[in-house]
Amino acid sequence: IVFIVGSLAPVLLVGGLFYRNSLRAVEGMLREEVETKTARIAADVEASLRERELELNQLAQDDAVRASVRDASTSSPQTPADTKNDARIASDDAPVASPAKPPQGSPQAAVSDFISRHRDYYSSITIVAAPQDGRPPVRIETPTGSDPAPRVKTGDLLLPGQLRLDERIWAASDQRPLRSDVTSAATGTPCIAYTVPVFSAEHEGAPRLALVAELKLDALLQKAGSDLNAATATASAPAAPAFAMRESHAGKSARLLVVLDGAGQVVYHTNHALKYQPVSSAMPYFEPLARAMRAGAGGADFYTVPADGSRWFAAFKPVAGSNLSVAVAGNYTRAVAGLSQSALVVLGLSLLVAAAAALLLYVIATRAARRIERVTEAAATIASTGDLNQRIEVQANDETHALAEGFNQMSDRLRELIARESEMRQFQSFVRLSAMLTHDLKNSITGLSMLVTNMERQFHRAEFREDAITSLKQATEKLGSIVARLSEPVRTLSGEYRRTPQPADLIPVIRRVMTASAEPSAAFYDIRTELPDTLYALIDPERIERVVENLIVNALEAMGGRGGRLTVTAGEEAKGLVFFSVEDSGPGMTEDFMRTRLFRAFATTKKRGIGLGLYTCREIVESHGGRLEVKSKLGSGTRFRVVLPSISLMASHARSFEKPPQGQAATAKKKTGTTAS
Repeated sequence: IVFIVGSLAPVLLVGGLFYRNSLRAVEGMLREEVETKTARIAADVEASLRERELELNQLAQDDAVRASVRDASTSSPQTPADTKNDARIASDDAPVASPAKPPQGSPQAAVSDFISRHRDYYSSITIVAAPQDGRPPVRIETPTGSDPAPRVKTGDLLLPGQLRLDERIWAASDQRPLRSDVTSAATGTPCIAYTVPVFSAEHEGAPRLALVAELKLDALLQKAGSDLNAATATASAPAAPAFAMRESHAGKSARLLVVLDGAGQVVYHTNHALKYQPVSSAMPYFEPLARAMRAGAGGADFYTVPADGSRWFAAFKPVAGSNLSVAVAGNYTRAVAGLSQSALVVLGLSLLVAAAAALLLYVIATRAARRIERVTEAAATIASTGDLNQRIEVQANDETHALAEGFNQMSDRLRELIARESEMRQFQSFVRLSAMLTHDLKNSITGLSMLVTNMERQFHRAEFREDAITSLKQATEKLGSIVARLSEPVRTLSGEYRRTPQPADLIPVIRRVMTASAEPSAAFYDIRTELPDTLYALIDPERIERVVENLIVNALEAMGGRGGRLTVTAGEEAKGLVFFSVEDSGPGMTEDFMRTRLFRAFATTKKRGIGLGLYTCREIVESHGGRLEVKSKLGSGTRFRVVLPSISLMASHARSFEKPPQGQAATAKKKTGTTAS
């Protein structure tokens, strides 16, 4: 599981991060594209409107049109035959006849020629005279079908509401067209009406003539949106309902162009089935963006087509100088569809590769684990049985083979080390015994040396001679004991720390050592004792005597020839324990020395010491079940304190093992307390 997760998790993580970053990149590119195209189309529409205005200004400045301002004959520009033909044109049931060609040099001829050359942009141009002239308007319409020439209508043949004249034109003083908002042409299609003033050649006074041109928006917007990569649906398929056409097209197109007017009408749409309708009914899902477009704002946002669930991103911008707003939408769902498919393929391949790698790693790891288990089992067998002759055989040439070989070499070396350790242990035991006996011998010689030194000064005293003889006897017995222990090393080694303590009085032991080691030096030191009459403990007197002797000799040597105070005290402790302490006023010891070297073998501060005294003392005290405490401060002396179990502690332990009856428990406790006190 660890191998599989460790292999697949990074792939999934990297794939997820890559897919998320790719979505962001696609969204960024789509946003940049639609915003760029929206700005370009809005600019193209603005430029086209300016171009149309320039064309209309040039027409208004045509000599024939301007001459008609002074020519009164233009008030009746049509013959009766023309009027009859126009009446026939105005009737929906009568056939349309081609009108007579206007005479050359007339304003109708100039306008007809202009509208023939720009038939894709204009649906009609109407010549309107000032109200005071009383001349009827003349309308020239773009030819349709097989008609080669434009159709001319006079004022009495115009339908009500067809004349979109901006009355402000009669107060104009410059040659500037007045542009209307988006309105409907006679054919019902959206258009923009321009009212252009016509001044006389001398440009005197107010305009006496005006041109009203209806600009077709379809052609204008169709040209502006021709670079979009979207399939344009036409409205020439009556078999399919408009709703089905608009929804299917929304799901298939990659780019859409939507143009709205200020009233929320769809002026232009890439899908022709959605044109000339309120956006609230034709595209209700587009309504949030449409509100911002009607307000003349610019921006970008997402919207979703409910029919197929496709998501689109649209950027919108108003067209300057008009109530039009242009929006270009890109199909975000289609943009990421290919990416998702590619990402899934790449992710699937990556997962397959990772799974194969994980499987291979699993097989390798399983085999290695089995070999390691063999090594572990062999190690456990050696640990449990102690059989170092067992060897581990691994056939594979990998790390486990090296591990097995190392384990075999370790076993061989361990056998050798055990053999050598046995020899070294025997040798070290002999050396240790020799060092201990040498230390005891040194202490005895030190006592004798002090005795000889004092004999030169105190031999004339009878009591001193008596004490000296006693000390010599004790020293002789101790030397004999040392020699006996050295002559029988095997027995000495086997029983040095295995003697059984017996109840004994500590006070005679302490006094005996004081007599032999301290009192001969009483002239040089202030020796004080605070000892009770008796103090029983569970001890081996001979070994405890060595402890007392070593502590007193160490105290005297620490104070040296400068003299000082030696204090030996003893007494009872709580919980059935007794103690004795040896305190000197010597130079003391540092905390670091006491912590790291004081009780270590062969560690000493004496120039001639071997460092086994305190080590041996602690071993002896701990073998008695006691403890050796030390308290020292540099420059303030040292105190060693030995705590040992007493007879009362042994008695309480013995009674606890006897398990007295329930009724005698209180009596037993009472007796124990009496004995201890």
